Amino acid sequence: MCKQVINPLVKKTEQLLKLRRVMRICMFTSLSISVFSAVPAMADYEKPPGFKAQSILKADILKGKHYTVNDQVINDGFFNHYTIQSDFGSFKAGSTKDLKILLNEIAAIADMKKVETDDTAVAGLKSSGKKTVAGLKHLWHEPKETFKGAASGATSLFNRAKETVGERETSTAEDNKFEQLVGISKSKGIIATKYGVNVYSRNEVLQEQLDRLGRADFAGGLGVGIATSFVPVGGLILTTSGTARILNEAINNTPASKLWVDNKHKLEAMGIDVDTITLFLNNPSFSPALSTVLVSALDNMKGVDNRALFIKVSLQANNPAMARTITRISVMTAAYHKNIAPLKSIAAMARLTQGIRKDGARIVLLPTDYITWNERVADTAAGVSKAAKGSGAEFWVLGSLSQQATAEFEKLDWKIHANARKKLILN
Repeated sequence: MCKQVINPLVKKTEQLLKLRRVMRICMFTSLSISVFSAVPAMADYEKPPGFKAQSILKADILKGKHYTVNDQVINDGFFNHYTIQSDFGSFKAGSTKDLKILLNEIAAIADMKKVETDDTAVAGLKSSGKKTVAGLKHLWHEPKETFKGAASGATSLFNRAKETVGERETSTAEDNKFEQLVGISKSKGIIATKYGVNVYSRNEVLQEQLDRLGRADFAGGLGVGIATSFVPVGGLILTTSGTARILNEAINNTPASKLWVDNKHKLEAMGIDVDTITLFLNNPSFSPALSTVLVSALDNMKGVDNRALFIKVSLQANNPAMARTITRISVMTAAYHKNIAPLKSIAAMARLTQGIRKDGARIVLLPTDYITWNERVADTAAGVSKAAKGSGAEFWVLGSLSQQATAEFEKLDWKIHANARKKLILN
């Protein structure tokens, strides 16, 4: 009798438990679908494309008298990477902007090689006195370290110690050595300006030619600087505007020590912490040229709050490519402030910066070549949109975006400004 009563109850209980488990599974599945449908699936992200150089570069850039750009171009989701074969060796360029600067340097190298020099330079140095030779002895043994600012490991922490002459007293002997060094640097600066290149370029082949002609001009009075013809500036900043040419000439013809001190004073006038300034100016990833361009850009943003953020962001640069990118963003931001609309302040965006207009709109400016829709871009776009709180967001790039990236940004109500170089000239 008991079995007849209990068995049906057990079966009904088991059925109820099964039903509850099914309901839990259904509820979890439904919740999972609703949650993950709001997050882009990995399959929705794009892989960086492979480009053919002939499809993205004009014919006059693709091939020149002394070089050829390899047809295979690698895109990393932001920048195009090029390989160039030239009469002077193989080169790499990490962006289209870097490519154009490099091609200008190759043209300059070819012209420099036409200028012949011989042992007159060394003979001139020897005849100028033992003191001069002693003061410059290391130039002949370590030209790379001296002229290119090259350093590695812990020694790079001290590579600008001598250049802070505005903060300490120097001996008479050291002053003489320094003056002689500036004599060669002055010749190099004049030559670099006439050839339209930057004297602080990290192009080793270009530096060899600048060293050769600079020593000859300084030591032998060969008039190399006068003999050269002017070549248009390849773009120290982002443009070939008059401002860029003037700044390039000023950088080439001003001792690095003076650039250091001048930049320090300008940053101090902006109210930036002295220790932060010193760390920035002594970052080996920034050449004196890049430091000066960045400070000049900040100086063009008077009235914009939190300009110091650019200096803080610059502290993380541990290679020249990062330093160039941060500098170009600063120039683009200054150009937007002057030419498009006034900015109220600068704010952080991941490891970079964004501008904020007085109406609250967020302005993102990047010197990129071709942006694809990837996880980093999606996360950043969502974060900026959230911070904008309905005030709107704009994206200004020197290159372009993929169709998917454009569509995704438009879904978030961003305004896209591609190929914006002409609008972002800093006059």
